[in-house]
Amino acid sequence: MSFEGVRAALALTPDLVARSVRSVTPDAVRRLAPGVRALCFDIDGTITDYHAPAIEPPDAEHLRSFREAGFRTFVISNCYGERVEQVHRLFDPLVTAVFTPVDCVDPAVPGDHASRHRKPAPDMVLLAAARAGGADDPVRPDEVLVVGDQLLKDVAAARAAGARALLVPRLGQSDHLGVRLFQRPLEAVLRRLRGLPVRRPDWPDGLARPRS
Repeated sequence: MSFEGVRAALALTPDLVARSVRSVTPDAVRRLAPGVRALCFDIDGTITDYHAPAIEPPDAEHLRSFREAGFRTFVISNCYGERVEQVHRLFDPLVTAVFTPVDCVDPAVPGDHASRHRKPAPDMVLLAAARAGGADDPVRPDEVLVVGDQLLKDVAAARAAGARALLVPRLGQSDHLGVRLFQRPLEAVLRRLRGLPVRRPDWPDGLARPRS
């Protein structure tokens, strides 16, 4: 990582933190993030364990509760290959729309590839903002809350898009090997430096603003 990359990483601080997505309610979002009209949820490590083949019924109902409360809701995932079809099957009935990097590919741009649009690129967040409102009632990126478990992907994508960010600890025991070996230890250091929760007991039960 370059010096500029390190400096940018050190500046990453979420607007909100919570012990889990389940502990976040629509009312809490309205209270602590006024003006948010749309939410973008990461999947792996946030709503489910890494590459989980199913979503638990309480988690499915919780996702629905945000849409029923009037929020536009999106799933944004860096998944690729066969996992894309699985993610659509699991989450299409629960949210406004599901976006993966392949949805951001512009066929009119020679050489454009899904890998260019993975978080921390802001593309999926910006696409969600564009689809969240109509021509008469557009949704600005700063009216979007990105919910995820990774500073260097989810929070970074939110910041790059001009959106707000909610950080939760990793859910489950599985993880992408590279993320587990390299990114997670770095993020633990960054959270300590930013005064963010590190150990699971440090995370607030409900939605809260970070102490840093």
